[in-house]
Amino acid sequence: MKASSLAAVAAAVLVAAACSGRAPVAEATIESTCGAAAKGDRRVDVGFCARQFASYHGAAEADAWGLAKIAALIGVNLADDAVFDIGAGKIRPSPGGGAKGDKAMDACAKAYDAVGVAFAEAADELGSRRYAAARQELARVAALVQRCDGGLSRAGARSPLPRYSADCQQVAIMGIAITNLLK
Repeated sequence: MKASSLAAVAAAVLVAAACSGRAPVAEATIESTCGAAAKGDRRVDVGFCARQFASYHGAAEADAWGLAKIAALIGVNLADDAVFDIGAGKIRPSPGGGAKGDKAMDACAKAYDAVGVAFAEAADELGSRRYAAARQELARVAALVQRCDGGLSRAGARSPLPRYSADCQQVAIMGIAITNLLK
C-alpha cells in the first residue's frame, strides 16, 4: 500500500472515531493519577509517586483503585524491609545511644512491623472497597513511624531510619490521596 493510501485510511479511521458519538476513553496513567492526588493533597510528591509505581510490576496497567492498592502493598514492602534491616543488624542506632539505643531499635522493629500491618490492612480494605477504613489504616502510619524516631531521640540516638520514615509516610500520604479520588 502506498504512503498516501495509508494516510487516507488513517484519516478515515480518525474521522470515524471522532464522529462515532463516543467520547474518547480517558485512561488513568501513573502520572495522571499521581498528579490528581497531588492536586487533592499538596503533600504528595508527584515524582516520588511516579517512581514508586514505575518500579512496581502491573502498576502501568492499573486504574486509580489498583494504584491505591499497590500503594498500600509498596508500604508493606517498605516496612518489611525496615524490619529486616533492623533485625539483620544492617541498621544500627548511632553510637551515642548505648543500651537505650539498642532497646529503642527493638521498639522500632515493632513499630515498623505495625506499619506493615497498617499498610496490609489498608490493602485489604481497599480490596473490599471500604475506602474510609483504608484511609484510617493509612493514617496510622505517621504516628507509628514517629514513635520509632521519637524513641531513638529520647535514647540519645540519631535515627538511622530517616529514609524508611520519609518513604513510609509519603506512601501513606499517596495512598490516602489516591483513595480520595475513588468514588
